[in-house]
Amino acid sequence: MRFSGATLARVLTTVLILVALPGCGQAAGTFSPVGACTLDGRAAGAYPELEALVPHEVGGKPATVDSGRNCSVQALGTLTSADVHEVHFAGATVDEGQGNGTVVAVFEAADGEPPLMADWIDQFYLAGALQSGKTDNTTTTHPTMGAAGVVFRLDTLNDLSQQTVVVLPDAGRVRVVIVATAVGPDASKAEHDRRVETAVAAAAAMTLPIETGSPCGCTTAPAPSQPA
Repeated sequence: MRFSGATLARVLTTVLILVALPGCGQAAGTFSPVGACTLDGRAAGAYPELEALVPHEVGGKPATVDSGRNCSVQALGTLTSADVHEVHFAGATVDEGQGNGTVVAVFEAADGEPPLMADWIDQFYLAGALQSGKTDNTTTTHPTMGAAGVVFRLDTLNDLSQQTVVVLPDAGRVRVVIVATAVGPDASKAEHDRRVETAVAAAAAMTLPIETGSPCGCTTAPAPSQPA
């Protein structure tokens, strides 16, 4: 997903590596969404079926939507310990300017890979935050957030950005919400939390029913409501 502002791109360099950074994981060469994965990358229209599963606006603001896949050890991080070799994703990005932005993303395993479990994505983001030299005050909780039910929430101060990551279980997939708010005299924790709640509601509205005993690692969470 592409953030148009250089400031937003800079402050997101730690927590959002799996999906949200412009150019993250892009090596020399041409990204292709088909065939064997040899290059991390993303592009608008790469995986239309996944792009249809993310909201194209969040809180009434239009989002930039694209999709891609990651297969490098650097991009997959802790997912490699779960024997994951390739992950596909789509995301909707709202750049609100001045270092403020929101990502609503969906992840699924590539064909032949083990189904993604929400716990694996939780650990991916937690490890990224803890291993960074730029994050402080990292906390994790498991709140109940409206139709999303019980979620994993990570809050961290990344350089000059307050960032929240929320992981939502889905049927056979995992959804992630990321909200960044630039720290400054006019920054409001209440407004940051409101944006998190708005983005989580948008993600939950796109989820599928969760079946008991499903392999998605989310049987303890209530099934979110389906989109209207």
